[in-house]
Amino acid sequence: MLSMDEALKLLKDGEQRQWLIADWGWHEKGRGNGGVYLGLLRPDAEDRCLRDASWDVNQGDGLTGFRTWWDEGSEHVQYRYAPISNDCWPLVVRREFHGLAENQCDLLEEFRLYHNLWHDRTSDNYYKIKNDGDKQKIVHRDKKGAMLVDTASLRQFCAARELLMVLQVDAVQYFEEVQEEISEEIRQDNLCMFLHKTNDPDFIDKPSFGRLLGKRVIRPLSIEKCGGWPFKKEKTYESFIIGVDEEGEDVLFTSNPDELGNYFGANPDSPQYLTPISFRKDVLKKYLERPSLCSVDDGHLSCGSAWGVRIDNDHEDVVVVFLGDLGRDLPESEQRYWRAFNVRPERGLSDTCLKRSFFCQPASAENFDHAIKAERRKMRGKWQEAFEFSLYAELHEDDIGILSDLRVPISEEWVEFDRCTIAASKVFIDYLNESPLGKMAKDEIRRMKAANPDRPIRGIDKLQAWFVQNGGENAPLESVNALRTLQSLRSKSSAHRKNSELRKLLSKHNLDQSSPRDVYKEMVAKPLLEYCRSLQRFAESKIEES
Repeated sequence: MLSMDEALKLLKDGEQRQWLIADWGWHEKGRGNGGVYLGLLRPDAEDRCLRDASWDVNQGDGLTGFRTWWDEGSEHVQYRYAPISNDCWPLVVRREFHGLAENQCDLLEEFRLYHNLWHDRTSDNYYKIKNDGDKQKIVHRDKKGAMLVDTASLRQFCAARELLMVLQVDAVQYFEEVQEEISEEIRQDNLCMFLHKTNDPDFIDKPSFGRLLGKRVIRPLSIEKCGGWPFKKEKTYESFIIGVDEEGEDVLFTSNPDELGNYFGANPDSPQYLTPISFRKDVLKKYLERPSLCSVDDGHLSCGSAWGVRIDNDHEDVVVVFLGDLGRDLPESEQRYWRAFNVRPERGLSDTCLKRSFFCQPASAENFDHAIKAERRKMRGKWQEAFEFSLYAELHEDDIGILSDLRVPISEEWVEFDRCTIAASKVFIDYLNESPLGKMAKDEIRRMKAANPDRPIRGIDKLQAWFVQNGGENAPLESVNALRTLQSLRSKSSAHRKNSELRKLLSKHNLDQSSPRDVYKEMVAKPLLEYCRSLQRFAESKIEES
C-alpha cells in the first residue's frame, strides 16, 4: 500500500521515476486502502480536470459505447470511441465478466501499436523488441500486483499524440497515534488534491484516519523526442582501426558509408568502403550463445530479420568485415560492441572471401566451424540416397541451438571446450538413428552380445555392426574410431569431473601439454571432418555400384 506521504510524493515527482503506476489497488486490513490510476487527457481539458481533486478516469471505464442527447425535442443516439470523442480515457482498461470468467486488463491499443510492443501472454508483460535482439520491458506487473509503465515511453507516445497524462491517487490510511487534524484542498500549478485527517473515535476504530485524494497532470516530452520518424536521431557511426601511422599509433576512420571512397569516384581522399577491418574471433561469442536470436553462418551474421552483415569468418583467430558494411549494416549499439574487439589489420581477407567477393567464384569454407556443417549435410544426403534410410535423426526443436556450438572453441578455457565437445557428441553420437541400424544389423549385434554379454550395445556399436554386416569390403570401419574418441573425451572431460583419466587420454594422443583449442582440433575437429567425408565417399561408391 501507499501511505499518504508516499502518495503525495508520487504525485509530486511521478514523471521523474523510471516507472509510473498505471493501475493498482490495495486493501490492507487495519492499515488502509486505495488505488492509483493513470489516464490520458486532451490538453484543452486540463483546466476542467484541475478544478477539483476527484478522478476523471475511473477503474473499469470502457473505451466504447453510445451516448444520447435531446435536441429540439428529439432524442439522438451516437456511438463513440473514447480516444476520439472523450476528453480523457484510461491507459489500462479493466474488463469484468460477471464472475463467469477471469477478469482481464488490456493495454490501450494505440500505445501498444505506437511502440510495436510484444505481449508475452505468459507473464502478461509488454516488451519493445530492440534491433540487437534484447527485449526492453515497457509494461509489467510488480510483485504487489501494480501495473507499471515505462515513463519515458509513455511520454514519447503522448508527445506524438499531443496528450497529457493525469496521475490519480486515492490513499486512505489508519494511524495508531493521534494526528494533527486537517481538511483542505491544495492547488499547485498542475496539481490538485484534497487532504483530510481526523481523530473522530465514533467514525473509526483507530486513533486517527486520513485520506489523500488527488491528481496531477504530467506533460509529455517535446514532439522532437517522441522517438518516431521523422524525429528519430540521426545514426551515429563508430570509427575503426584501418592501419598504423609512422609513430606506431592506430589510425582510425569513420564507418559512415557516405564518407568513404568507392570505385566510382566518391570521396577520393578517404579509405575505400571495402577496407577490411579485423576483430578478435571472440566478437562472435555473444551471438553464438544466443542461437534462438542470432545466426552465425558461413560469411554472414544476422539477428533475426532486424539486421545482418557480411563477415569473413573463415580465419582461425580473427573476423574481418568491410569498413562500409560495419556502418551500413550494424546498429549503433552493435558498432560500439564490435569496436571493443577491433584489432590492427594484420590479416587481410581469407582466400574464401576473396574468391566470393572479388572474383565471383564459388568457394567452400575451410574453417572447421562451417566445413563440418557442410560436410555433415552432404554425408547425410548421400547416405539417404545410397541406403534409403537416414543415418541421423532430425534434431529436436529444443536442440537446434547446439549446432552453433559445433565449432572449435574460441577461448582457451576448458569450460568452452566442454561445451563444444558436448555439442559434437550430441550431433554425431546421440542422434545416430539407432532403430534402422539395429534392425539391419541384427546378426552382428547378436554376435557382439554373445562375445560380451555384460556390455550394452549402443549407437556407435550399432553403426559398427551395420558396417560389418552390410558394408562389404570397403566399409569404413576405422571411421567409427572418431566417434569412440569423442565419446571418451566427453566422458573424461565434459560429462564428469576431470581427473587423471583425462590426462592419460591426452597423453595417448601426445596432447597432454596442448591447449584446449588444440586438443579439440586434433581429437574432435579433424577426425569428425574425415568421418563425414569417409562416410560420404562410401555412400557414393554404393550409389555408383547400384
